[in-house]
Amino acid sequence: MKTRVLISSLVLAGLALSTSPRAAFAGEGVVIAPSALRPADRSSLEAQVALARASNPASFQQLARVRAQVAGLDATKRGRLVPIPKILASMGRDALLPMLEQIAVSAPPRGAMTDTAWTAWRAGLIEAVGALRDSRAAPVLLAILQGGEADFLVVRAAAAAYGKLGSDDVANELVRLSRVRGPRQTAILAGMGHCRRASVANELARVLNHRPGAETAVLVARSLGDVGSAWAWETPSLSSNPEGATVRAIAAQSLLDAYLSYDGEVRTMTAKALMVVHAPSTSTLVSAARST
Repeated sequence: MKTRVLISSLVLAGLALSTSPRAAFAGEGVVIAPSALRPADRSSLEAQVALARASNPASFQQLARVRAQVAGLDATKRGRLVPIPKILASMGRDALLPMLEQIAVSAPPRGAMTDTAWTAWRAGLIEAVGALRDSRAAPVLLAILQGGEADFLVVRAAAAAYGKLGSDDVANELVRLSRVRGPRQTAILAGMGHCRRASVANELARVLNHRPGAETAVLVARSLGDVGSAWAWETPSLSSNPEGATVRAIAAQSLLDAYLSYDGEVRTMTAKALMVVHAPSTSTLVSAARST
């Protein structure tokens, strides 16, 4: 009996979408409106959300409860922002479609949320989506990066989340977007290190090798630490990737060169990033630098 009820619910949800595709989604997400998506991507996402809501309403209800607590958590937080990704991690993969709905389809208005609460919620949702590494999120994340979002933390989170998908297309698009001058450029550079591909490492190294101003150099050095992270390259998802040694060597060379060229905060960050990368070639690079 329960199975028949579930099937009936799914059929009715699909029928409602086919006859009135926008009726159930009259609002917009907390980061982008559904109109920011390509029509095919929008229709697909809305259909997936409707089916997920019919089959697993508890996941949507749980996310709504977290959202209702954000303002209170913000008022008593100890750090800069409420750690939304850690809170949402307990929901597992069932949280993907509820989170994508909040981000890009339909969500409650901001209401009385403070700036820090609003940023924590928006960036936190994106970061939590990125942690799932699910390709269904790609159209939403790309739309954020290609849109007009101005909040640095939100754009950085989107670049990192998109980068974690790790495909050739993702890497190429991040490199392209990182070359578009404007206020969003540094946020993309800061987040794209989570796309651990040689093309991304080369682009970050190119930017740092051009000796940008201190603020940008710090962000790019940290991003090089991300792309070449020894810990990340030892995880099961990356340990068999043949690009690992190349990526870490690229990062180490660029960071060491920057360490020798900068002082102050940039030098401190490049030293930290070098330790994070911990490339096998580092000792050889240091010896060569000392001999010149």
